[in-house]
Order: sequence, then C-alpha cells, then structure tokens
Amino acid sequence: MNITKNSGDNMDHIFDAQGIRRAVLVGMAQRGISTRSARESLEELAHLATTATFEVIDRTLQNRDKPDPATYIGSGKIDELREMAQKRNIDAIIFDNDLSPSQMRNLEIDIGVRILDRSLLILDIFALHARTRTAQIQVQMAHLRYLRPRIRQFNPHAERRAGLGSGETHTETTRRWIEQRGKSLYDSLKRVRRQMDTSRKGRSHSFNVVLVGYTNAGKSTLMRGISGENVLVENQLFATLTNTTRSVDVQSHRPILLTDTVGFINRLPHHLFACFRATLQEAVQADLLLHVVDASHSQYKMQMITVREVLTKLKIDDKPVLTVYNKMDLADSERQKEIDKRCAKNPNALAISALDVANLDAVKNRICDFLAADAVTLKLHVPQSEGKLLSQLYTHSEILTLDYEGNDVHLRIRLNSNHAERLQLDRFLSASHIQADAPA
Repeated sequence: MNITKNSGDNMDHIFDAQGIRRAVLVGMAQRGISTRSARESLEELAHLATTATFEVIDRTLQNRDKPDPATYIGSGKIDELREMAQKRNIDAIIFDNDLSPSQMRNLEIDIGVRILDRSLLILDIFALHARTRTAQIQVQMAHLRYLRPRIRQFNPHAERRAGLGSGETHTETTRRWIEQRGKSLYDSLKRVRRQMDTSRKGRSHSFNVVLVGYTNAGKSTLMRGISGENVLVENQLFATLTNTTRSVDVQSHRPILLTDTVGFINRLPHHLFACFRATLQEAVQADLLLHVVDASHSQYKMQMITVREVLTKLKIDDKPVLTVYNKMDLADSERQKEIDKRCAKNPNALAISALDVANLDAVKNRICDFLAADAVTLKLHVPQSEGKLLSQLYTHSEILTLDYEGNDVHLRIRLNSNHAERLQLDRFLSASHIQADAPA
C-alpha cells in the first residue's frame, strides 16, 4: 500500500490489489481458545478473503500460548510459510488477528510477500462496497486511522527528506497530511450527520422497524421480501454498508418504516466501528429491532452474542427485539428442532425462510402484534389551523372516526404511544377522553 495524497479516494481497494490474488490464511489457537473455535474463525476469514477477491490457496493454524511479540508466529511457522509462498506462487498471507505495525513489517521481510491482518482485510471489503458518499467518507476515515501508526511500513521512503527545503521526512509529511485529511473528512461527516438527523426527524412520527444482524444473515433478502421492492441482495459479507429505508403497509392504515443496516461481525476493528457509528445510529431511533439470525450457520449462537454486544455498545440493548431465525430451509433437521425449542421458549422469536412468502406474512403479523401492543386510542379535538399536525395524524395513525365541528376536527385515532408522546397530543385530548381516563 503506497500512501499518497489520493490515498483513500479510490473506493475499489484501499491497497494496490494488482497481482494480489492467491492467498494463504493463518490463524492461531492461543491459550483459552479451542482449536475448533480457531478453525471456525479461520473459515470466516476465508469467506472474508473471497469477498475481497482473493483466491484462498491454503490455510494453516498454529497452537501457541501467546503470540510472538516480534513476528506473531514462531520461526518454524515463518519458514513453512516462506517455502509455501515460493513453491505455490503466493501473493499474500492473511492473518486472522490484528498485527502490530512492527509484526507486519517483520513478517513481510522474513517471508517476502504482502502481509495483511484481519482489520486490513475487512477495511478493504468496506472500500469495495462503499457505494454512497456517506459510506466512502466513513471508510476513508477508518483507513486513515489504520494507516497512521503504520506510515513507515507502507511508505518505502518514510525516512527520506521530503525535499523543497522543508527539513521534514516523508513520515512527518505524511503524518501531517493524514491529520489534515482526517479533519476534512470529519467535517464532511458532521455535515452528513446533520442531514441524517434531519431525515430521522422526518421519520420520527412513524413506527420504525430496524433490521440488525450478523453479516450475511439474510437481512436484505428479508427486507426485499417484506417491502416488495428491489434491495441489493448478494451472498457476500458486508454487501450492505448504507442504510436502506422503505415504507411498508403491514396493517390497514398503519404503514411502518423498515430499515436495513450494515451487518455486524465478530471482532469488528474498533476504528471501523467508530467510523460507522453514524450509520449504526439508525438503530437508536428504532421502535422495534428485527434481529435476523442465520439459523443454518454452525456458529449462530456466537453471532447472536456479537450482535447483542454491538447493541450494548450503541446503548440500545433495551429496545424491543423480535428475533427472526432465518434460512431454516438450509438448516439440518437437528438444528431445526433446536431452533423450534428456542422459539417455543421465547414468544418474541420465530423461525422462517425469507424466500417463503408465507413466512414473510408471519413476520408482518408479528410486527403487527408489536404495533397493537404499543398502540393507544385517543379522542382529540384539533383546531383546523394545526394543518401540519393533522397531516401527520392522517399519515401515521389509524383514523377510527372523524368529524368537523366549528373550527375543530374531532378524531378518534389509534397510534403508537411513543409517537403520541412525540406529537404532544395530550394538548388536544377531548374532555370525554380525559374523563374516561380519570381514576374512579
């Protein structure tokens, strides 16, 4: 990866990918981590590598109490990888852990090929899939955070003088540019956040359902099935980096807003989580979270834990959650029985295949149950001069009765209790409604 003043603007790859196709994966089973867990994590790394357009030639696992501070792996494994790289024409070696700048530099010197760690690989996938300006800004910010401590590694002329009498080395010049670029991107992201906040305010009077889940759990497929509209669906990790919101009628006169969000992953690099917090903030506004789970995955329980941990980080783990066990058509009979038992114990869970229309109706019905449980019926006297409020009520509530008397509109409506509070409807409660609600 050569650091230049255009670095991060190219959203095809965050490093020069020409010629990098054949890769070997390296994992480590450290003390306290079972070999099985390490192998399953290596399997996920293989999926990540394939998504990033690498061809996985081989994978290897080393058992160590702890990583070597200089090279992460031991000298014997380094010799093995060097020989493999030479004999099998390997372009890159990808580690299923984060490496320090010195470890990555030492490994490249010792083995003689490009070294990537888990963070850099995920960052590259994000760059590949950043289709909107918002996503691109966030990827570029994460890229700079990753590069800053690694300037010397990625710049072969790091300690040369920059020229023009400045007296600065390339490292100093590049570090200063990274700081300036980072500030510019941060300012751009603040503008984007203001726009996103404005959009959220416009949606604050609707019932918001937000899909969350581990990457590739089938959120976008479920979104497309429920909304009936085209939404990008790919069998890739992190195919969705930008929120997609659709208005959906799940009940007569009660449209909801359904939002698909970026997928979560175990050990998501902290710099990526920080930069994509603006996108994940959509879930903060949710009235209901649809936690989509790939029921066919061998590590679905771990994936569920990962999602809950992210929700806790966002401080929204107290939101109502409907757990949707997806891809049941791909699960074996034993797994299906296991999931059925889970659903029997949890009234806010159901098992589906997002490809089955009947299953989609079941999800809609469960959303309606949440709507009904949270709904309130109000009798209101609203002045006709409150045109904006009346428009919101006509759009976002179920009108049970409507009558005009003088300059007022008399309504009996049903809507979400949170939305009633946001609209401050207690100002317009009719006298009969207040009397009916008064304690005996």
